[in-house]
Amino acid sequence: MKKLILLAAVAVFGFTNVHAQDDFAEKAESGSFYVGANIGFSLINDNYYYNDNNGGDYGSFNFGFDVAYLFEVIENLEVGGLVGYTQYIAKGSYASYDNDYEDFVYVDFEDASFIPIAASARYYFGNHKFFGGLDLGVGINVAGDAKTGFYARPKFGFDLGPIALIASFQSISGGQNYNNSNGYQVYELNGFKSVNFGVEYGF
Repeated sequence: MKKLILLAAVAVFGFTNVHAQDDFAEKAESGSFYVGANIGFSLINDNYYYNDNNGGDYGSFNFGFDVAYLFEVIENLEVGGLVGYTQYIAKGSYASYDNDYEDFVYVDFEDASFIPIAASARYYFGNHKFFGGLDLGVGINVAGDAKTGFYARPKFGFDLGPIALIASFQSISGGQNYNNSNGYQVYELNGFKSVNFGVEYGF
C-alpha cells in the first residue's frame, strides 16, 4: 500500500512538473520584444588625489539603446533578458599641480562605452498604463579604459500602447583610473551613473 501511494505521488509530481515546464515554455513563446533608446545626464563619482575639488569635470551626457524580450509569468509581471549599448561622453579635463612632488598633472578624459547584458523584469500597475521595472546584470566595457562592472537600472514607465515613455537610473560599477607621467594614479572615476529618459517600442 505504501509503495502504491509513493508511486502515485511520484507520478503526480512528474506530471505536474512536466505540465509546469510546458506552461512556462508556452508563456516564453508568447512574449514580446521591446526596443528602446534613451539619453541621460551623467552623475559621475570622482576622486581627486591632488586636491579636494569635486564636481563633474568628466562630462554630463550619456546615451544608449537596448533590446529586451519579456514574457508574462503571472498576471501583470513580465520577465526576460536585455542587451544594449550605452556610452558616457567625456568632454572635460582635470589639471593640478602637486607642491610636494613638484608634479603637474593633466588628465584628458576619455569616453566610456558599455554593452549591458541583464535579466529584466517589470510589473504593471492598475489599468496596465504604468509599470516599474529593474534590469540587473553586467556592463561590459568595449571602449575606453573603464572596467567591466555590475549593471543595474531601475525604471519607471508610462505605457501608451506600442510606445512607452521611460525614466530610469543607470549604474555601472566599473570605474576608470588615470595616471600621471610617472605612472602614479592621480584621478579615479568610481563608477558610471546617469539619470535617463527615453522611449520604447514594443511588438
